[in-house]
Parts: sequence; structure tokens; C-alpha cells
Amino acid sequence: MISKLPEKRLTLDRDEPSLLFAVNELLQTGGFDFDEWWKEFVKPSLDPKTKKPLPNWTKPKFTDRTPKTEKNIGRWIRYYPDKNDETTFYDLSGTDRDLVHHITALTYQQASEDSAKSGKNSKPQLEGFPLIELYFYSSDRKKGIKRIRCAGYTDNPKIANLKLAQSVTPADIKRWASKIKTIFGDTKYVWKKGKECLSYSGQIARLQGLEGYAYVQDPADGIALFTALLKIFDSTPDPDGFNKSGTTSTTKYKKPTKEVTVAGEKIIPDEKRPIVDVEFERAVLKLPLLKKPILLVKKNVVIYK
Repeated sequence: MISKLPEKRLTLDRDEPSLLFAVNELLQTGGFDFDEWWKEFVKPSLDPKTKKPLPNWTKPKFTDRTPKTEKNIGRWIRYYPDKNDETTFYDLSGTDRDLVHHITALTYQQASEDSAKSGKNSKPQLEGFPLIELYFYSSDRKKGIKRIRCAGYTDNPKIANLKLAQSVTPADIKRWASKIKTIFGDTKYVWKKGKECLSYSGQIARLQGLEGYAYVQDPADGIALFTALLKIFDSTPDPDGFNKSGTTSTTKYKKPTKEVTVAGEKIIPDEKRPIVDVEFERAVLKLPLLKKPILLVKKNVVIYK
């Protein structure tokens, strides 16, 4: 006699532990408790020597603006860097881990902005974050360099202790090296340099550590280049952050062919914006406290072990 199979049950009984709730909680938080982190973050920063609050400390605050729905994934908050200044705020969203990353990046940005001796309307500095440099070369050794900051990471123990950024670990470096090998090395990535100038800028670009520009033959090539760089950190570019600029002159960036005399020697000046394909060759990591760069990848081989 064939026994009847029990009916499949796709829901959990009320008295059973809610696996669905646990999964939903993991999606919302990213495995990180924002509220616990916030309790520590809002404590005044202390001078490591005197143990007294730093004089420029301003207490932040946030308001939770997450829609009250059962299917909600993530949180929406309005973050105020200074709780007494209602005019300066940022609308942030994502998992708990995402929110922590956004706030630490904003804090790092503000610290750099306050300390930078810059002119009117200058953009916040990205100095202080670890820096990855990627080198590209043509067959005749013309060079291209692209840089991206490791936003949200630091090699400075003081900054890490204040929870303004995560300490860079060997595991982080290995992960970045592996990503670069896959994205640039294995594909023999080619940057098509040209006379067009495509820039990537704005608040999101700065928070991603990738505000800058590239000379390209076509804007689509530039977008692809910035997209590839951001893949190192599993991020994507802001579509509204791209701008194209150029010139109406037909001679401004023309390849020089006439010799000029410099200090008694005849030379042909280098082309300002050559049309040339440069292929990925290597990538290095520069840490502010380390005196020499760390070689991460050479062609399609991970060097950092």
C-alpha cells in the first residue's frame, strides 16, 4: 500500500522560530547593528593623551524615515552631521552596514574639508584614504594612470579607534588585488585614450573615492572605465555624475610634427591628448603611513600574498 505524501507547507506555524523573519532581518541590516554602532559613534571623540573631548567635536543626529511596510528592506534616514544645524543634512538609505559606511565616509570627508587649505568653492579633499593606482601602457610605452581611493578604510589606528573608518587588513588587500586581476588583468583591459574629456564628479563620486576625469575617444569608453574601477569595491557609478567637455578648436590638441629648440636642443613636443590604446599592466596600493607602495597585481597575476 502506497502511503500518501504529506502536503508541502510553505509557511511557518506561529509557534515555530521565524526563519523568514531572520532572513528579512539579515537583508535589512547587512549583518550589522546600526543602533549599537550609533551609541558608540555619538560619544564625544576623546584626545588620546588628555582623554578630554576634542574641541571641534559636534554631536550628530538622525531621524528614521523608513516607510512602515512589512516588505521593507533596508532603512531610510536623514543624517545631520551637527544636531544643532537643521539646514545641513543627508538623506541616506541601505542596510545597516551601508548606513555606517555612508556616515563614516561623510565624517572623513568633513574632516578633510575642515583641514584643507583650499580656495573658495573648492571640493572636499579625498586625501587620507588609502589609494589604489592602476597603470596602463601602449606598445610604445605611452602611459595612462587611474586612481581610486579606498573610501571608508584607513591605516591610521587613531581614525579606526574613533570608528571613522575601518582598518585596512591583509584580507582587504587580497580581496582588492583579486578583483583587479579579474576585472583588468584577466581581460587585458584596454583604455582607449583620446581627445574627449569625460569627468565623474559630485557628492556620490567623492564618497566613492573616484572623483576625476579621463581622456577618451568616446564617452562610452570613459563610462566603462569608471564603472570597471568601481567594481573593485562592488560599487556602481552615479549616472548623473558624468559630464563631457571638449573644445571647438581643430588644432589645440593636434599632434606636434615641427621641431622646437629647447635649451639648444631640437625636440618634437609630446602630444597633449594622444589617441592611443593603453593596456593594463599593474596596480599598486599606497597607504598614507607606509613609505613605499604595495604591488598588488602585475598583468594577470596577483603579487600580494
